[in-house]
Amino acid sequence: MLRRYVGTIDAVVTRHLDAEWAGRRAVTVLPLMKLLTFDIIATLLFGLERGAVRERLAAAFADMLEGMWSVPLDLPFTAFRKSLRASARARRVLEATLREKRARLELGESSPADDLVSCLASLRGDDLGGGGKQLLTDEEIVDNAMVVLVAGHDTSSVLMTFMIRHLAGDPATLAAMVQEHEEIAKNKADGEALTWEDVHGMRFTWRVALETLRMIPPIFGSFRRALEDIELDGYAIPKGWQVFWASSVTHMDPGIFKDPEKFDPSRFEGQAPPYSFVAFGGGQRLCAGIDFARVETLVIMHHLVRRFRWRLCSKENTFVRDPMPSPPHGLPIELQHIGPASPCKTATAC
Repeated sequence: MLRRYVGTIDAVVTRHLDAEWAGRRAVTVLPLMKLLTFDIIATLLFGLERGAVRERLAAAFADMLEGMWSVPLDLPFTAFRKSLRASARARRVLEATLREKRARLELGESSPADDLVSCLASLRGDDLGGGGKQLLTDEEIVDNAMVVLVAGHDTSSVLMTFMIRHLAGDPATLAAMVQEHEEIAKNKADGEALTWEDVHGMRFTWRVALETLRMIPPIFGSFRRALEDIELDGYAIPKGWQVFWASSVTHMDPGIFKDPEKFDPSRFEGQAPPYSFVAFGGGQRLCAGIDFARVETLVIMHHLVRRFRWRLCSKENTFVRDPMPSPPHGLPIELQHIGPASPCKTATAC
């Protein structure tokens, strides 16, 4: 499926950069990255065309996120209550989308491979093909769609925002990335979409992404439940207790990663020790979307480094977590247009 998706992602990214970046003197990166990742998810996973339905889903989703990490007080006027209502609106949009997808599948007007919702709606019990009962209920399909929407939106947008921030102050790494992407572009006609093979060749760029994730992981940790009584570093953890693991503690451990404060993509030229790099989790709980995130990130960075150069408007090398990391003011940058289809060639002050 990802092989099929590369060209579509390429088209969505190109359209976004033309509409939101090209011709601008300055942009604010994080909200634009969130808009782009939402557009990719809506197109690829839900099959939603640009228009009123997608706009309703986007508005409901934005309102839902504002209260996801609020104190869970289900009272009028609280952020939690507003988030619950927004979640219900988002679910109604997805439920209507599911009904439409199911009807088109029954009429033979669409394929299970068109998008995630169609795929889940087509699953059958025995052979996952034709016979047998429907494998997932409508509620389960909508639940899965909501999880994908949440998991694939903020994480990828945060990663690319901090990649852009780092590259603004690391000309050597940026130059190496540009060289990698220009080599790929040399073998393509003007306007020709990227392919799976092109993305597979962006090895250095993915190492830069992994090093960014090591230093600033979007997910700062998660819970696991002890399946039996265990002892860890002298601490007894009874069966059934929850343990919170923090990714930054492992990622910044000098016993695992030498000079952990140094940005060094070469760390990932080989395989990291097991359970040492946990930006995507690990073991049986490894993120199911890791390959999707990789393709999405690489396609976006390919077009960004070939079309633009940028300078940070703020020198604050800080960020806050709420709970995702966020740079000050959403990372405003000055833009210089250098690549194809760029109507502007000079940068001006913010």
